[in-house]
Amino acid sequence: MAREPEEYPQADQAPGCVHPRETYDLIGHKEAEQKFLQALNQDRLHHAWLISGVPGVGKATLAYRMIRRLLGGRSLLDDSLDISRDDPVSQRVESLGHGDFFLLRRPYDFKTKKLRSEIPIAETRKLSEFYTHKASEGGWRICLVDSIDEMNRNSENAILKTLEEPPDRAIIILISHNPGRLLPTIRSRCLNLQLRPVAEEELASWLRRRHSDASDNIISAATKLSRGGPGKASALVSNSDAVLGPLTRYISSLGNSDARLDQMIANGLAPKGARAQRNLFWEALQDVIQTQARFSATGEWLGAFKPLPVEKSADVWEGLWQKCCHLQSREQALNMDKKAVMLDMLSSIRSA
Repeated sequence: MAREPEEYPQADQAPGCVHPRETYDLIGHKEAEQKFLQALNQDRLHHAWLISGVPGVGKATLAYRMIRRLLGGRSLLDDSLDISRDDPVSQRVESLGHGDFFLLRRPYDFKTKKLRSEIPIAETRKLSEFYTHKASEGGWRICLVDSIDEMNRNSENAILKTLEEPPDRAIIILISHNPGRLLPTIRSRCLNLQLRPVAEEELASWLRRRHSDASDNIISAATKLSRGGPGKASALVSNSDAVLGPLTRYISSLGNSDARLDQMIANGLAPKGARAQRNLFWEALQDVIQTQARFSATGEWLGAFKPLPVEKSADVWEGLWQKCCHLQSREQALNMDKKAVMLDMLSSIRSA
């Protein structure tokens, strides 16, 4: 299948993160890898795999490690999915140029110049056509759905037919952030690899190796805000000047009026080229507000920063969190003025 030009957003790439097709190291999840390898080595490979877990935990990274191995990529160790970027199979998968691999994801709409909000049935039907062809290299034919949560009901039913009557030498890998919302008949026909959030100590150690120039404060904040997601943690460190730095200054200024700082933050996150940083900032701000709401209700602090220097009730913080989530969603759906929306949110927190 043709690869979408890099200047267009890709539905299966989290904001600010390296694309999972281009990620070759996986932190944690050894048990899930071994479960897959054991089935492969014993020639008892199930035709459908459901990889579930919170966003950013490594689901797609694991899926691509499985795909490279199934398509003939070679690891130095039999009990490992570590396949080099230089392997010919890796290069073809990374470029979406392997004839036996089909990626099903939300398409980019060139008329609206936005990603579609869901995977339509027309895209799903392409999978049936893909499976009508024999494997070009005599091995497996593999489809990755990233993610099945983004399918409409018609698309889910179409996938279900493939799961119920799988073609020979065909593997389908489904990625889900919330498998409880899937059709029970889909879940029941898959082997589930449920990925748990990576432990903070392990994640922080990995971040220090990956970002050796980052300060301890940046590593600590990124670890907490990622909630066990390596991809998101790495993206936060890489974009710390645009996300963590301004967020830290904003939090420290609460309790006072600082319209100049709010303007600076909103201006910095408004340009089209700052889409990834803006999304990371929205998510980090939501985490801070939600953590503060929990702290106000229970007295337990689990946040990336110190408790905020303002006193509000848990209900007020909960309302601010809901507004923050709503504004981010509306901004993306309606193409609202990004500077004005961010200023509205930042001033709402100060004045509530």
